[in-house]
Amino acid sequence: MEKASIIIAAGGKGTRMGRPKQMLSLNGKTVLERSIETFKKLSSAAEIIVVADTDTFKRINGKFKSLKHALPGQTRLQSVINGVAAANPKYKFVAIHDGARPLVKTEDIQNCLNAAIRNKAAVLAVAVKDTIKEVKNGFIVNTSDRTKLWAAQTPQCYETQTLKEALKKYGKLKNATDESQLVEKLGVKVAVVPSSYGNIKITTPEDLIMANALCKRKK
Repeated sequence: MEKASIIIAAGGKGTRMGRPKQMLSLNGKTVLERSIETFKKLSSAAEIIVVADTDTFKRINGKFKSLKHALPGQTRLQSVINGVAAANPKYKFVAIHDGARPLVKTEDIQNCLNAAIRNKAAVLAVAVKDTIKEVKNGFIVNTSDRTKLWAAQTPQCYETQTLKEALKKYGKLKNATDESQLVEKLGVKVAVVPSSYGNIKITTPEDLIMANALCKRKK
């Protein structure tokens, strides 16, 4: 089985939640703790690198041990760059995950890694259910074809050298919201791996309510 480095981005300040969302309590455990637990169960995870401030890392490492640490940057991309730099270069593949996505399924992670091994790059995603409108100055200017739209999630999995090349060339782009955009610019086709709608990102108070409900349902 191909082993991979796991990078969990957990350096967010939690502006919309009033405090770092990755350290919020989710059914008795922190959001970040639940994210790490899932990857700990993954047999193909060779190492887990947590990109977080020093205090957060000390708190979380006390519960798991054997985690690696990288400091966050000013942007998400810089945090990912720092995480990749901390990864052991002997592992040919890497998975990037948002620490604020605590309910990802282990089988979905493995499916994404398998797709990256075949294609160099893969992302978990779900088909969009809502009709998407492009709006300008408060008015609709375009309605997108929903059948072609997918909402990207994490983890996003890559051949390590491919991701490093993308980050080196395009890592300073200010409007990039995920790594797959950079890999696409290299001309690499990124595979889409169907995921679960329960793999939500904790961004608003409503998300936390939904995540708590999903946690209780899993028991």
